[in-house]
Amino acid sequence: MGTTQARPALSPEEERDVLNAEVTVRSFANKLTSCRPSSVLVMMGAGVSVSAGIPDFRTPGTGLYSRLERFQLPHAEAIFDISYFREHPEPFYELAKEMYPGRFDPTPTHFFVRLLQEKGLLLRCYTQNIDTLERVAGIDPELLVEAHGSFSKAHCIDCRAEYASEWVKVNIDNDQTPVRCTACNGLVKPDIVFFGEG
Repeated sequence: MGTTQARPALSPEEERDVLNAEVTVRSFANKLTSCRPSSVLVMMGAGVSVSAGIPDFRTPGTGLYSRLERFQLPHAEAIFDISYFREHPEPFYELAKEMYPGRFDPTPTHFFVRLLQEKGLLLRCYTQNIDTLERVAGIDPELLVEAHGSFSKAHCIDCRAEYASEWVKVNIDNDQTPVRCTACNGLVKPDIVFFGEG
């Protein structure tokens, strides 16, 4: 979730050149079939989950960071900052209640990646998304790299005791927050990588 420099997008003409003048799923499938790869590496970002109804982070007006005024944060990224979370965990838990897996369904792209897996072509799927829709779609966790972590597991931020994601979700859904570790009383959060974490 750190700051990265975006590469310039392909122009429509460049997209058509890559896909033989036809920018469609069929054209992409034909390209994949014609080159007969032994394996495919997939890199996914927010756009894949936006069509499932999950906002991206940074789009002005519609992105997640644009819609956090109600939390009165010092800055939008504070909601995912480990130092801020230690002092003020409530905003994150309230947001997590809206974002927790089970509220959204995988998109056709997620199922396409699963199809690559079923055909024995998926080498690895790297995702920046924290929503676990790759897992819900049936992509083997052994083939999945969740670059920013995900809601699939949770840990105490102090003693690192592991907790089932479902247990954390039930606590958040029932407004039993902050979620506390039963071993040391530290805060428990999903394994989303926060700013300031190693």
